[in-house]
Amino acid sequence: MPKAYVLLQFTVDDPATFGQYRKGAAPTILSNGGKVLVAAANMDLREGALPARLATIIEFPSLEAARTWYASPEYDAVHHLRTDATSAGSLTFLEGFEMPAGAGR
Repeated sequence: MPKAYVLLQFTVDDPATFGQYRKGAAPTILSNGGKVLVAAANMDLREGALPARLATIIEFPSLEAARTWYASPEYDAVHHLRTDATSAGSLTFLEGFEMPAGAGR
C-alpha cells in the first residue's frame, strides 16, 4: 500500500494563532502515524505561481491514515486555529507513488 501525503499551502496572516495551531496539530499528526517532511516559508519558485507563502508536506502510512487524521476529533479541536490564522491556500491529499519492481534497470 503506498504512503500518502497531505500538501498544505497557505498564507499566514496571524503568526501567533498559527503558532498555537502548530503546537496543537503536531500531536494529532504523530498519533495518526504522520510525519512532517517539509514546512517551508522560503520557497524557490522556478515555474508557475505560488498560491501561498507557506508549504507543508506531511507523510502518512496510507491515504486512509491521512483521512483518519483529518477527520479525528483531536485535529478538529485545533483545525479552526489554522483557518483563523491563514488565507489564500489549500489542503490536498495525495496518494504516494511506488516504483514498479524492476523499473529503471
